[in-house]
Amino acid sequence: MTYTMKNLLRLTVLLFTAASLSLFTGCSDDNGPVGGMDDLRSVSYTYAFNEGQLLDNVDTAYRGDHQRNLSAEITIDEMDNGNASVTITLMNTLSGVDYPVHAHDAADPATTPNGTPYNETPNGDIFAGALSGNGGTVSSTNETSISYDMLVNEYEGFFVVHDPTQDISTTDLTTYLVLGVFAQNLQAGESSLRTTTVEYNFNEGQLLDNPDTAYSGDHPRNLMATLTIEERGNGMANVTVTLENTLDGFDYPVHAHDAADPATTPNGTPYNETPNGDVFAGAIPGNGGSASSTNETEISYVELVEEYEAFFVVHDPTQDISTTDLTTYLVLGIFGQDLEAGEANLASITFEYSFNEGQLLDNEDTAYEGDHPRNLMATMLVEELIDGRAKITVTLTNTINGETYPVHSHDAADPEETPNGTPYDETPNPDVFAGGIEGNGGTASATNETEEILFRDLINNYEGFFVVHDPTQEISTTDLTTYLILGLTAR
Repeated sequence: MTYTMKNLLRLTVLLFTAASLSLFTGCSDDNGPVGGMDDLRSVSYTYAFNEGQLLDNVDTAYRGDHQRNLSAEITIDEMDNGNASVTITLMNTLSGVDYPVHAHDAADPATTPNGTPYNETPNGDIFAGALSGNGGTVSSTNETSISYDMLVNEYEGFFVVHDPTQDISTTDLTTYLVLGVFAQNLQAGESSLRTTTVEYNFNEGQLLDNPDTAYSGDHPRNLMATLTIEERGNGMANVTVTLENTLDGFDYPVHAHDAADPATTPNGTPYNETPNGDVFAGAIPGNGGSASSTNETEISYVELVEEYEAFFVVHDPTQDISTTDLTTYLVLGIFGQDLEAGEANLASITFEYSFNEGQLLDNEDTAYEGDHPRNLMATMLVEELIDGRAKITVTLTNTINGETYPVHSHDAADPEETPNGTPYDETPNPDVFAGGIEGNGGTASATNETEEILFRDLINNYEGFFVVHDPTQEISTTDLTTYLILGLTAR
């Protein structure tokens, strides 16, 4: 990022103000000269890493591959002739690279080629050299022809440590590992490492504004995803994917697919069907709640956030993976862009039950025997809830006014293991349905929302019997001839 005129002028004011203040406070500064009048004086200043703190502007913070723990110290020593020597010490250097370290004289921005508040040519009489990194601490000293008092109390300039891993620039502050005012401490700044977080709602076809691309399957529709892109100290990015409301025991394939020209892809997709593993391609184990995984990329944060064009996909772990059937995608969004919620495309199925004439078992001996009119019928509406549970509504028609109809779902069971040899557990399953419906002479209903069983399991896997008992007789769980309705639950 280049140095704007506004920041240049601001830095000039900052420098000159700070320098003026130092003329009045230098004698009492904790970092001021030490020793008696007959002793040679010395003063040291410390410089933290460039996090944009000099200008209080994160856009001027360092951006690059260098580790962000580098710091510097300037020690100014008075020599016997009254002049100053300048020692630069760098801590936490990289081994095998040379660090350009410069003092730049302050200048009027109106007079410099690029409007900088300093001369871009460093002042070699103060310090302009390269320190060879060794993986730790390195130092270099320059004996100046400038008096100690002049350098400590009057000199106006900047102190810069350039990044040895980039081409040197005298205008791009984001390439400076250290940027401070010469002979003034630079306190540590807050981390300037950036983070971007985007949220993805469930695939209801909203990305393409097409309900035909919405998810179609048995997975609960409350799954959501969060994509977090975090800048590391070297400028590269970590990509973390967090899934909410996962199913326990399922591995969720999560992929970034590079955008592509549909005319060039095998199946005309606007993306490369092979996911980009450098960004994110992995499986996140579901645990019944929130689950996450992180990939440490070798792609810069800026590139991922500002330039990368791709799709972000969470595949359904309950189906075979497909890279072309969008209806199998739990999440379908643009990488690095929020996906707002769409209208939930919740499933519902209605099952109808006629009066018990023995047809379930194809046995007339199991048909109803009693005084209730034989025109009673039942419907069971099973609706998917957003969290995957089921809402079950049982409606009875042609009820008798004032009678309460016991309505039950009984789990299927092995007759050899039940007390009376029934092919079902005689105790009804209240998580599915176990309640009374008040007859009113016509149509009457009751509703239950499951707590444990999911919609997809109820309609696909659950094995049970659906029974409407005769309210005009003593209830029995073994005498099928007392059942007004006898059918299979959700079938």
